Amino acid sequence: MLRSPRMTRRERLVFELSLLVCVTFLPGTGVRAQEREQPGTPVGKVSVVGNLILMELDEGALGRENLFDLGRHTLRFTPGQAGYRVENLPLKWDADFGPPITDPQVTLHSFSFPFSGKSWNAFSVGVTGSIRFSEAAMARDFGSGSAPRDLGGVSIGRFDPLSEAAARLVNTVPAICVFFKPRMRGDRYVKELADRVVVTWDVTEPYGNIQDFTWTKTINRFQAVLHQDGAIEMSYNQIAARDAIVGIYPLVSGAAEKPLASLSATQHPPVAAHLDLKGLKHSPEVHLSSLQPQDGPFPVVYEAFHHYALPNPRDLSCTVIKGLGDRFDFLAYYSDFRVDNQEAGTPSDGPLGAVGGAVTGIGATQRGLESYCTPGRFQWEFVQPVYVGSNQMQERPPAGAPMGTSRDITFYQRQLAEISQDGKMPPYMYAMSQIAHEMGHRWGAFVSAKVGSETIPLGPIHWAMGLQAPVAFPYRRPTEASIMGGGVWQDNFDGTYTQLDDDYYVPATGWSYLDLYLMGLISPAEVPDFFILRHPVAAGKDAHGRPIFKADRTKVTIRDVIAAEGPRLPAVDKSQRQFNTGMVILVQHGAKPSSELRERTEAIRKLWMEYFSMTTGHRASMTANPR
Repeated sequence: MLRSPRMTRRERLVFELSLLVCVTFLPGTGVRAQEREQPGTPVGKVSVVGNLILMELDEGALGRENLFDLGRHTLRFTPGQAGYRVENLPLKWDADFGPPITDPQVTLHSFSFPFSGKSWNAFSVGVTGSIRFSEAAMARDFGSGSAPRDLGGVSIGRFDPLSEAAARLVNTVPAICVFFKPRMRGDRYVKELADRVVVTWDVTEPYGNIQDFTWTKTINRFQAVLHQDGAIEMSYNQIAARDAIVGIYPLVSGAAEKPLASLSATQHPPVAAHLDLKGLKHSPEVHLSSLQPQDGPFPVVYEAFHHYALPNPRDLSCTVIKGLGDRFDFLAYYSDFRVDNQEAGTPSDGPLGAVGGAVTGIGATQRGLESYCTPGRFQWEFVQPVYVGSNQMQERPPAGAPMGTSRDITFYQRQLAEISQDGKMPPYMYAMSQIAHEMGHRWGAFVSAKVGSETIPLGPIHWAMGLQAPVAFPYRRPTEASIMGGGVWQDNFDGTYTQLDDDYYVPATGWSYLDLYLMGLISPAEVPDFFILRHPVAAGKDAHGRPIFKADRTKVTIRDVIAAEGPRLPAVDKSQRQFNTGMVILVQHGAKPSSELRERTEAIRKLWMEYFSMTTGHRASMTANPR
């Protein structure tokens, strides 16, 4: 990762971080992959419907949803010697929110709040709906993924399911989850009175982006009242979201702290390793809406509201391959239901199989074919299904959708419509971004370059933002950076560089020359010399608003990549040129696919074949044939 002490934190993030729209799990790497190393087994039955594969899951294959059911109610947590009693009451709501806060740190002046065996005169309030009591400056990241996006309250890993993360929060930091849902944004208000403090959230789910489920703001207003005597009230005035973590997380001390050796993963999700849940009088996870005043007391008490469990991707591939044979290079999944992920997109992984032998020289190694039930062909897949109601499964933004940032497709609506033959934005631009980017991880972006005596990573996972990676055969715009990251940089010949296109994959773009080489579609001689920018310093913007940076330029050639990774084999004259994608629609046991699911997946299927041919310069072809 590039770093420069001369840049502000914001400037460094803007330039250096390839925003992890997906996290690719090569077999045997990454937390989520390690949890899913067991060989896959079929979890449903498959059939062919037109040009699509229909997968009907076995009953209970992904568990059950547990959706939020406390709207227009107030939960009151009353402390006692052994824990909290919980009451579910009609809504109590203080309409006077007090002033908004911009800093998550809150200091009390009238009283101290007793919680988790201490009295607190300060706490932090997260935009995402939690309160943390801790001397630490930032909540720990409790799972896999990138650093916390919300500096207040608690945080979890980017791809952590809420159903699992709720248990992992136990005994980590004293906290109250009022309606903890990652990626929320909006306003927080704090009002301190003589005997209580009122904290109110007015927030929205994220909207407009490829990773979102809505094009417009949603309303989520909830409130916590912390009383001087330690009582806590959580009130839910208006809630659009259906999944979140709600609960009380004081630290559990004394006899409850034992090795967690006797519990199986099916009894409780992964929790803090030293917490013996059997030592507690009650399970800490409850159904809050059904609790009675006589229930408890609870030293720790919470409920995870969530969508269906994440599937094991090996199970999905095994279901298809066992049912229809090893005839697919790629598998993409779409569904009528949501899974327990805060993002509408999906990571990807696979065994890196191939027609004609394993591919080498790309920085990734074939392995685990049997775990995916493939004799050798199957290469890469979505980790989870994309929900039919998400932004990326809709043809275009709806009329009236607000214009977002340069990372939202709405930002480019006029530009894309002007170059389109029918005067409209091309259809399913988000869907093309997702499938092209994820399937592109079959080959990239994992390589380094050996320049002189120095080995320089060009990624990893996504091309570094400073990598010069112009597209060889653009998809829709004349100037595009690779769908796998990097940028298009204009050398101003004064030590500065203008960013003509960034590393984000919206709108959908094509493949760089380096991508096409790693795919086996062009020879080393066809890859122009390129460069990577390091040690960046922001230097303003040009007349068109494009960022300018001062940076150190390092020339890179394809020979440098080969010196680090070895030659790409099979070489261009023997590489695979024909690929087949299985487009799979998933339904729950006994359900039928909706017309929207069938029609949208079919449209994406057709565009994917067109996209692949166009962006590879017709040097390769893609079919999507289930038979």
